[in-house]
Amino acid sequence: MKKGIDISYHNGSVNMSEVKLSGIEFIILRLGYRKKENHIDKKFYENYNNAIQQGIPIGVYIYSYALNTNDALKEAQFVLDTVKDLKLEYPIYIDMEDADNYKSQNKVNYSTCIDICETFCNCIENAGYYVGIYANLDWLNNKINDSRLDKFDKWVAQWSNSCKYKKEFGMWQYSSNGNISGIAGKVDLNYDLRDYPSIIRNAKLNLLTEKNNIYVVQSGDTLTKIAKKFNTNWKEIYNLNKETIGDNPNFIQI
Repeated sequence: MKKGIDISYHNGSVNMSEVKLSGIEFIILRLGYRKKENHIDKKFYENYNNAIQQGIPIGVYIYSYALNTNDALKEAQFVLDTVKDLKLEYPIYIDMEDADNYKSQNKVNYSTCIDICETFCNCIENAGYYVGIYANLDWLNNKINDSRLDKFDKWVAQWSNSCKYKKEFGMWQYSSNGNISGIAGKVDLNYDLRDYPSIIRNAKLNLLTEKNNIYVVQSGDTLTKIAKKFNTNWKEIYNLNKETIGDNPNFIQI
């Protein structure tokens, strides 16, 4: 069982080195949401890059504002377009709830919510990614409890000493009141009950076989410094990335 957190721009600026030292073993990032237009979380890329730099495995979630299955497909494509070049060792989750009453105001019933989850998850899964559904206990037990969704993994939000979800699940958000070094204020705490990185790699999902050596260039880096970190030589890195770097290997951009 691994301990992790989920964060968004609401958590402010995060010191990832302190987060790692505090014992956090994975992070699920809010990718954003889609309400007529795509909206990437304001801290998504910053949090992603800093976490990868610290060697913290990452997953993502999107808060769903889909009103029908066509919207669900657009949300899934938004996610796929955003993560296509990213290293994800944890699942992609659809966050199915109605925290701001958007669904109820638009008369979206629970049957449609089930359709939305199924459509989103099938699209993500067909693209080669590990997918799951996040919701609180009431939603999972009573509102979107349908056999069509049983094949998809569940991330259960129940802030308690135990999780009472009636079916199988792999991720448990057990608190919203965590205190983690490197983060100001409270943060959600989670347990990975399945060792997702091993499952995903063994199943060759999330396109990880194509992304084994992703590195985010930092201020002060040179190809020689990066080569030492990966036990290789700068020329090999340059040849693999020549189209991006350009003709001058002495000049690389953050």
